[in-house]
Amino acid sequence: MNRFPSAAASSGVEKSQPWLILASVLLAWWISIRMLWNDWEIDSQYSYGFLVPILCMALFHMRWRDRPAQASEEETGFVVLVAGFGVALALLPLFFEANPEWRVLGVLGAFFAIGFTLALLRLIGGAAWVGHFFFPIVFFLIAVPWPRNAENAIMGWLMQKNTIAVLEMLHWCGFEAMRQGNLISLPTGTVGIEEACSGVRSLQSGIMAAFFFGEVFRFGFFSRGVLVFAAFALALFGNFLRASGLSILASVQGVSAVEKWHDLAGYLILAFTMGGLWSLALSYQRKRSARQGAGSPVGVTAVPQMALSPLIQRSALAWIILGVISLGGTEAWYRLHEVRGTEDVEWTIASGTRGTKVQPIADRTRRMLFFPEGFSERFTDNKQHVWQFFYLRWPAGRSAIQAVSIHDPQTCLSSAGMVLVKQLDPQLIKVDGMPIYFRVFLFTDRGRYVLVYHAILADGEKAGEGASSAFAYTLAGRWRAVKEGVRNRGQRLIEAAAWDIIDVDQANETLRKFLQSTLIRNDANLPNKP
Repeated sequence: MNRFPSAAASSGVEKSQPWLILASVLLAWWISIRMLWNDWEIDSQYSYGFLVPILCMALFHMRWRDRPAQASEEETGFVVLVAGFGVALALLPLFFEANPEWRVLGVLGAFFAIGFTLALLRLIGGAAWVGHFFFPIVFFLIAVPWPRNAENAIMGWLMQKNTIAVLEMLHWCGFEAMRQGNLISLPTGTVGIEEACSGVRSLQSGIMAAFFFGEVFRFGFFSRGVLVFAAFALALFGNFLRASGLSILASVQGVSAVEKWHDLAGYLILAFTMGGLWSLALSYQRKRSARQGAGSPVGVTAVPQMALSPLIQRSALAWIILGVISLGGTEAWYRLHEVRGTEDVEWTIASGTRGTKVQPIADRTRRMLFFPEGFSERFTDNKQHVWQFFYLRWPAGRSAIQAVSIHDPQTCLSSAGMVLVKQLDPQLIKVDGMPIYFRVFLFTDRGRYVLVYHAILADGEKAGEGASSAFAYTLAGRWRAVKEGVRNRGQRLIEAAAWDIIDVDQANETLRKFLQSTLIRNDANLPNKP
């Protein structure tokens, strides 16, 4: 056992280099935050994530002032643990650059950074330090995006329940309204109960605030649980009021009036949730202080200067070198492949084909999808089946693949009132020799079958590689992207929905002909005709 008595270790204290520890921890957390940054930027549900690292540092600083005295033991097991978390964290950037939309990497990065920090604290200050600083470190998990399947399931449930409650409120107020999925049809138009109105955003922000206030006031386990429950209740009730108010406004003044008040109502509900939590926490703190008596306030315990052994400092320096190599090597790997890459034939889809009618895409939808280029059109085939066609394109950049992953038929169309019957076998449609892989879904829309085709293509895919997206999201596909040094490609989304068609072969041929007539290649510069 090697403790740090103040007299015997005074020379060691003088030689301590705390900046090495600080730099190693900051580098570890920077790698983790870097993998979450775009999710915070693109997905409005997680925009509060930018605030969480600052709150973590504030909570850590509060804990630092009354930290226990060091009782460190230089145990080989914890040195190995620090090294293991560090090496695992250093490997993630290589995979992340090729797969920035894969939330598993962000989750792993957060857990590795937390494990690295806690193991380092154990090495420096002993088990008492781990317990003392545990909450400020683990608090970061509140900013980690949920797995998409869980997020979609919870979001869908909240939107559904909120829509039902709003519909009942409209009926109680004497307004005519009818529910279609997560849409409410009014005589003046249709109002969507979107994810921002479902309680998800303010719910997550409220839970974050509940944990933060509980730590600031050092509440017990039960009191913190009450705050979390209050955050859940306030967020859902607030969003019910918001959605009800906007729906009543749409009934009285028309759907166009909703756009004017939509964002302001959201901010008001967020303020309502945060203000309610703060009032509850402050009220409980005052009652607790009154019970304990207004005697002597809790002071800050004097602790000796932190001492760092040479082994700990060498470990921190080794991790800094490893982290820099990881970031520099990752960048060099992908830049090398980008220089060697050849320019592929570019193509696009033209709008305004004869027989089509433009369907405007709302500005709010474009903002939610991070401002893609593109258009939406409707047309009728030769058997009088109605089709709606979407073509969206995101320019090259890390945000492209993350933004396109937000748009998924199972989420978007279900929110629009359609019911998923089943996902059909994937279809490969060749357009002018270029294969395009489509996922195919069968929905029902107010008793009518809707066949939906959905394809995501990366810029620069060579002819004959279109089917690569069939396994792009498998582990093998993601590893192949790493080996080939593929990152930050622009993304294209092609989506088509056909009403009253259940014959997939017939729909395939109709879609193929439409794409053939609208596809433009740079080498031809003219639409290819069937």
